[in-house]
Parts: sequence; C-alpha cells; structure tokens
Amino acid sequence: MKDLLAASFSIKNEFTPANRFATTGDLVSNIIIILTSFAGALALIFIIIGGIKFITAAGDEKKMQSATQTLTYAIIGLIVTALAFIILRIVQQFLGSNVAIT
Repeated sequence: MKDLLAASFSIKNEFTPANRFATTGDLVSNIIIILTSFAGALALIFIIIGGIKFITAAGDEKKMQSATQTLTYAIIGLIVTALAFIILRIVQQFLGSNVAIT
C-alpha cells in the first residue's frame, strides 16, 4: 500500500537548475533584459510623476519648469532604454545568442 501511494503522486521540481545559462553571454543578456525592463518601468513612472507635477503646477512658472524637466528626462530615459534593448537584440543576432524574452 505504501508503494502504491508513492507511485500515484508526483512532486514537480519548481526550481530551475544552476546551469540554466549555456554561456556567460546568455547570463549577461538576461541581466540586461531585466535592467532595461526595470529602467523602462521607472521611466514610465517618472512620466506619470511629471504629468502630475505639470497638472498641479497651477500656472506657477517654477513648478511648470520642474515638471517639464522631469518629463524631458523621463522621455530621454525611455528612449535610451528602448535603444539599449534594440542594440542588445542586434548584438544577439550577430553573436547567435538565442535568449528568449520572458
């Protein structure tokens, strides 16, 4: 009876193996993907913050200038993040790395 119960249940291994990355390039690519995702999300948050600052400026020139500066830097950050991601994909194509975006 004991062997019957042991055979009827299977326990899935939820942990990925330590050798998940075939090469160092795959590891670096995954780290860059994570960092660009984080930077993109952060840029979007700052765009929202800049918009809120712009709306709540109520005509105050100094506050409007601060909001415009926040929006400008956030948009530049978003563009740089997108370019970094595109450059990563181009380099991966040339080097033959096949890291999937998850």
